Amino acid sequence: MNLPFILDLALGLIFTYLLLSLLASEIQELVGAVLQWRAEHLKRSIEVLLSGNEAESAAIAKDMADALYESPWIKSLNQEARGRIARSFRSICHAIGKIYRTLTGTRNVFGEKTSGPSYIPKEAFANSLLDRLRVSESAQILVESRLKQFVDDQILQPVNNVLADLRASTANEFLLNSEIKQLEQLVQQILQDFQAGRVGLPETLERLDGRFKEFYTVAKRVLPENHHLAETFLRRLTYIQQNIASNSTEKMALLKKLQPSIAQLLDIFDDGSVTFEEFSAIASRGNPKAQELLTRFKDRAITPALKTSLLALANKVETTVDVTENRVIAFGREIEAWFDRGMERSTGVYKRNAKAVGLIIGFLIAISLNADSFHIATRLATDSALRSTITQAASQAAVNAELTNTGNLQQDLANLQTAVNGSLEQLPFPIGYSPIVLEQQRLEEASWPIPFLPRRLFGWLISAIAIGMGAGFWFDLLKKVVNIRTSGGKSGSSGDDK
Repeated sequence: MNLPFILDLALGLIFTYLLLSLLASEIQELVGAVLQWRAEHLKRSIEVLLSGNEAESAAIAKDMADALYESPWIKSLNQEARGRIARSFRSICHAIGKIYRTLTGTRNVFGEKTSGPSYIPKEAFANSLLDRLRVSESAQILVESRLKQFVDDQILQPVNNVLADLRASTANEFLLNSEIKQLEQLVQQILQDFQAGRVGLPETLERLDGRFKEFYTVAKRVLPENHHLAETFLRRLTYIQQNIASNSTEKMALLKKLQPSIAQLLDIFDDGSVTFEEFSAIASRGNPKAQELLTRFKDRAITPALKTSLLALANKVETTVDVTENRVIAFGREIEAWFDRGMERSTGVYKRNAKAVGLIIGFLIAISLNADSFHIATRLATDSALRSTITQAASQAAVNAELTNTGNLQQDLANLQTAVNGSLEQLPFPIGYSPIVLEQQRLEEASWPIPFLPRRLFGWLISAIAIGMGAGFWFDLLKKVVNIRTSGGKSGSSGDDK
């Protein structure tokens, strides 16, 4: 026994396992497509992500996941089959899936629907969750209410108070009448622009400051100069103006005061929180949007694990995002990253499950094709013609793979599968249930030391494990062995023929 002989023997085994693994991959992909394993696993993974894998939160997480799947962001990803033939095939798949779930006792994770997307972009999930929590709408309602209260309490009412004192002191009840009305109209227009989303909060504060300064300038021009009442009035206006945004530091503080934090927005789901009471007060004042959202909040519970995760993300937003940046957008980015991390773990679980399924399929293939690794190795070792034929086919397959190398393993495997399609039937592999193979196995089992455990069973088990390692593993190994064999020179026939 020499090195070329060992390489030929290894090459024959590797090529056999590669072809069987490609067959197993096709079967697994077909079964997975029919039973929608990827889509089901994705839905279950999202439920686990929402529940924190806590059994007591499973029902809430399921309802929430169902609601997310109904959002336009995710619903549009599920492309149903079109055309009579495609719908017929889809109906058959659904029927098979229903039978499978009945036999295994598993629930249909899609509820009343029959399918779901097998991939969800992180942006779609984040937008769906934000829509479900109504974060943007809640933030807008709270900011609008706080801004209006700020304008009334810190600008308009104080200005009217000092103006009333001035009018009483001068006995002129019409003093600055048109100017104050114009200020009130401009302020209301600024608030309407903000409510309509035409300008942001920082720009709104700047506009309020600008309009107040214009009012100050007009009042200074209209009032008599060097009059102690006028000077007192202007000093009090200056003090009021400082409450708007006298400098950048005060402006940042005011922005932070007016904008609710993400944590406060999440507290709306807690009917004992300060934010919930504030929101309820807004609704009680006749705000229709607040009333609608408040009704929905009462019907939409979130799991403790989800709230904990979202609060952690919210705290990160508060510590890393500038006060002038949109917190909701930043929060959405954090949710995207959180979803990505969860799906990475989910992918690992799916791969482990796929390995287990691959072993089962590999064992079934080994039994159905009588792929006995002991018998295959024995025939390759003792039959030089068989070994030479399979080795030549394996080498040619490796050369073709190098010529069509795309750098993408899946594509390369697909090209290889096309190139060797039918090899199991065309090449004289020592597998199957032909009389010759069965007689050879019977003779080989005569020297098997464990008579109560058939040698063939262990051979099938080894083949199943080899098939379960995947076509990618054997494909890479095939190329390496062919390179070693080529660099070492082709071998002649070795071993005894039988």
